[in-house]
Amino acid sequence: MRYPVMLIDRDKVLNNVRVIADMCGSAGIDVWGVTKGLAGDSRLAVLYSEGGFKGVADSRLRNLRKIQESGLAAPRQLMRIAMPSELEDVSCVCDVSLQSEPETVRRLDEICASAGLTREVLLMIDVGDLREGFWPRELPHASEYFAGLRGGVRIVGVAANFACASGLLPSRENLERLVSYRDMLQDSLDCELPVVSAGGTCCLKVVEEGNAPRQVNQLRVCEGALLGMDTAFDREIPYLERGAVTIVAEVVECKHKPSVPSGEIGMQSFGERPVFIDRGVRKRALLGIGRQDVNVDRIEPLRDDVHIVTASSDHLIVDVTDADSLRHHEGGYRPGDTIAFRPLYPAMLAAATSEYVDKIFFARLTQSDD
Repeated sequence: MRYPVMLIDRDKVLNNVRVIADMCGSAGIDVWGVTKGLAGDSRLAVLYSEGGFKGVADSRLRNLRKIQESGLAAPRQLMRIAMPSELEDVSCVCDVSLQSEPETVRRLDEICASAGLTREVLLMIDVGDLREGFWPRELPHASEYFAGLRGGVRIVGVAANFACASGLLPSRENLERLVSYRDMLQDSLDCELPVVSAGGTCCLKVVEEGNAPRQVNQLRVCEGALLGMDTAFDREIPYLERGAVTIVAEVVECKHKPSVPSGEIGMQSFGERPVFIDRGVRKRALLGIGRQDVNVDRIEPLRDDVHIVTASSDHLIVDVTDADSLRHHEGGYRPGDTIAFRPLYPAMLAAATSEYVDKIFFARLTQSDD
């Protein structure tokens, strides 16, 4: 095996997908699995489909194209607002897209109609996170914005994101506002808009507590399925499994060194001034993974007695003094050993998009990767 590597436990992911799909299905909600957490890997898309998710969603057209080319029949949703320069690709790759600019919708309609295609659009509504979406005062004018569409685009509903740019949490109150905005759009456009869509994993809390309005019938989920975590509410989701994704790095050097550098401390290469606590001489393992590979501030060693010290572009330094005596061979950690980490969502996202981190599906952690 080459390192660093990201290991994805197929069984744990599939179990999480099934649990989420069953819970949401009981509330009349279809779940679309977001694949960007693993860079649009088609193997993840297959797991989503097997586990009962309605379709796959991603923010990158390149990822959705990979899934399309894999032959998976699940519908594909572009969940980032389309750039005008990529609308030709949107028409070819996406069954559904989230849109917030009337001009972009009109242009997509022209492209699709000219090609004899019909694509679905969900209109994004900003319910307070202050990222993308129509502001409520614009909604009564929707009939003016979308007059004269040629049939290349079919507006089928509304969507909103939560806990993205500003950390706005979902609640029954703001989901009810989303439904009311959908109703305003229906009146303005004089047509049915059957889909009310919300993202992301943080919305599961509203569902599990029974507070989702019955009109909300679609969720977009990633973090919960892959990590069993809900960052927005700062919790481990009790009914989901953790440990489905693990990052393993290899030890390249292991030496006893002082815990505080010698001399004046300035800014390191990433513009930060590190702070060190004098703990005397400690056993430090240098790992072949760094900030270019992963968000080192958002990974956690699987062992409680391994502690992250600092990192550069190419190396992560961990204190293994307390863990050393528990190693399986004499002398403790040495080059060639591996140390495993549990990534939080930002770290998983960064590692998934790094060409320097191998990805292995369906692999379980071995005893040596500790």
